Amino acid sequence: MLKPFAEQLRPNSLDDFVGQQHLVGDGKPIRRFLAGAHVQSMIFWGPPGTGKTTLARLISREMELPFLDISATESGAKELKAIVQKARAVGTLMLFVDEIHRFNKLQQDILLPHVEKGTLLLVGSTTENPAFSVNKAVLSRCIVMHFLPLSAEDIFHRLAHADSQLDLNIQSDILKRISHISQGDLRKAFNYLEAVSVAGPEGFAELDTTPIYDRFSDEHYNHASALQKSLRGGDADAALYWLGKMIAAGEDPEFIARRIWICASEDVGNADPMATLLAGNALQAVQQLGLPEARIHLAQAAIYVARAPKSNETINGIDNVIRDIENGRSYPVPVHLRDAHYPDAKEVAGVAGYIYTHESPFSEQTFLPEPLAHTRYAQESEMAPIPAPVVRKVMELVGEQQGQRLDAPRISRETGWPVWSVRRILRTLVKDGQIRLTSNLIVEID
Repeated sequence: MLKPFAEQLRPNSLDDFVGQQHLVGDGKPIRRFLAGAHVQSMIFWGPPGTGKTTLARLISREMELPFLDISATESGAKELKAIVQKARAVGTLMLFVDEIHRFNKLQQDILLPHVEKGTLLLVGSTTENPAFSVNKAVLSRCIVMHFLPLSAEDIFHRLAHADSQLDLNIQSDILKRISHISQGDLRKAFNYLEAVSVAGPEGFAELDTTPIYDRFSDEHYNHASALQKSLRGGDADAALYWLGKMIAAGEDPEFIARRIWICASEDVGNADPMATLLAGNALQAVQQLGLPEARIHLAQAAIYVARAPKSNETINGIDNVIRDIENGRSYPVPVHLRDAHYPDAKEVAGVAGYIYTHESPFSEQTFLPEPLAHTRYAQESEMAPIPAPVVRKVMELVGEQQGQRLDAPRISRETGWPVWSVRRILRTLVKDGQIRLTSNLIVEID
């Protein structure tokens, strides 16, 4: 029986390796390691079928090192000790450990001293985030290399080359379809290619499905942008739609969760700090539960962030500070704010004048450098100037509530504007004196 296509078609050199150009391209880490004939122990982290095992084999060939591959789930103490003895005999041996996140303490205790001495060059592969899944002792001795899903274009070119190499004569549109439904997994693509070469494309329903969109194209960024702008704009329905489409297209759920988390801080911020906490918990749910269960947490976070009041105070504040510092507004710490927790601080550094806030909370004291004394970086932003038609519409609807308790959600329903933006408009109009409210929030308009 012939070897599977995925095994038959493994590249023989780095020049034939597909994808991961951020690692193997000219001037990139793996190329530099090989050029210097010095490779360190590494963790290869990424989805299945992205070249982790293949790259390890190519490195061992380039470095002329004996190569062994094992699975962390199947290798016991006896086998590992034998590997150590073999490594000692040959000088240095490259050991590739599949599913390294499943290493137990006994396994690592046998190998790690020899990894540290350089007798074993350890390369582990994992599909899970090593920061959470790999033992700290292993992680501290290895460099993490992040593998990315292959693009549909890269997979198509590799399939076309394989088709020519094996004289399969499969139609180009079938190869394109396989490259899309493989979702960045070259092994899966080769398996489809092998199946189609034997049984023909007719029996594979997957080849007749139209992908939601190619998550490796510009649509990846377009959909992420649509999601974030819907969250910022307060449209929970649109946010759910784009979220669902991204999930259906096979987007990395961690990428989606990070987008929501960023938006929670950038666009909601301290207007509702719970948004940032909930979005962070959604990312944790993705990492611990995975899909399909974590889709619920993503949806919960998306709805909450979309409906939350919005403020860009945090991003504007820190960006304005950094911009000022980069433009030369960098000043020393004022004398009264300097560290005074050492003997002779007053004599050595002239530290004096600080007022302990808890004892004198109403004493005047400045904390910025003198040239920035009146600068405001953390500024709560209410709204951009409110257009006159918006003011007229809000005043009309508020007038209908004369003598009643002010009902912002009702105005939101009647206008279609997010309730948080309606509340900000109302606050502005109250401050300007255009709307009067009693202590019980009863509307009083002349």
